[in-house]
Amino acid sequence: MSRTAARVLRHIVDARSAINAKDLGEAKYDIERARTLIDLLKSEQPTAKVRDHIRVAKQHLDYESTEEVTEDLVPIEADLTEIETFVPVETARKHTRFARERLKKGDKAGAKKELEAANAALIYTEVDLPLDTTERQITIAQKALDNNQPAQADKALNQAEQGVQFLSTAVEAPITQARNSLWQATKDYADKDYAAAKADLAGAGVWLDKAAQSTDKTTQKETTRLNRELEGLQGKLAQKGEQTHASLHHLWQRSQALAEREVEKVSADWATLRTDSHTKIDLIDAKLHLAYAESDQFMQGKSSEAANELDKARTDLERAAKTSNKDLAEKIHALRKQLAQIKDHLDDQGAEAHSRYEIMKAKLRQTIHDI
Repeated sequence: MSRTAARVLRHIVDARSAINAKDLGEAKYDIERARTLIDLLKSEQPTAKVRDHIRVAKQHLDYESTEEVTEDLVPIEADLTEIETFVPVETARKHTRFARERLKKGDKAGAKKELEAANAALIYTEVDLPLDTTERQITIAQKALDNNQPAQADKALNQAEQGVQFLSTAVEAPITQARNSLWQATKDYADKDYAAAKADLAGAGVWLDKAAQSTDKTTQKETTRLNRELEGLQGKLAQKGEQTHASLHHLWQRSQALAEREVEKVSADWATLRTDSHTKIDLIDAKLHLAYAESDQFMQGKSSEAANELDKARTDLERAAKTSNKDLAEKIHALRKQLAQIKDHLDDQGAEAHSRYEIMKAKLRQTIHDI
């Protein structure tokens, strides 16, 4: 993937060079080559196949019987099993099962929502977001060249260049590496390989120390907090049981939310001159607090702390609504309603309560990616 990204970067740089040399035909050729390679990068992701199968099932919902669509879920479930050793798939698998239950009841609309949530749960933020941003800028550059506006095309390609450069660093970022180590720790602990889990936590601690050196204040604060929790957990690994496993999963969930936020925040920083960049940042922070609330409610059983995080998310959504256009404001209003429903069920540990969180996170994630 990194080699292909380097080739994308080369074609973008060549296109900019051609623009400055006033060879717009060559620039168009290099831009088209970059777009082709981006499509290749998307297909190389571990989640690509399962997301394709989810797309097929969603389309079949429009015209096939519920029995036919239920059969579409079989390859989806097989795909998830295939990648579960190196990609967290529990949330996507949960929504696939919910979709199956909806289909049994003949609820196609409900099944579609669950499949959309499953797809959103598989967004590989460190790759998808830089690629989406890069592709969007390349499209802008192509249109600018078609309209004989080379200066605007060069400006868009400069943004695209930054996206590809970030692609290689995001996957290697300290908070991403810490998240990966914590994910492996949960897997090793579940497999009763406690020595490996201990080593995983030690590695996560090293990465969190590095992440705490970030210039972003939220990243600094939250990684320091995670590291304190991690240190407290390291001494409890010998206390084998569900509580320790829940605490491990809690740490991983928070690191996952923070890793997503870091990538999304960088994408928002690229667009600081756009009028919707502040809206995007507020939505990013709302999703972080929502994820924290989910972990507090279900992994820690701390409804008061979950309520506090939901209040922070509500404040972020209210702030985002004030700076958004009419269509986006309507989406945010609907999200605020969903948030209120979540807060009304803070003592609920059931599947429906879980689903409310996951569907709202999926909608937020997709909204952030679309801005």
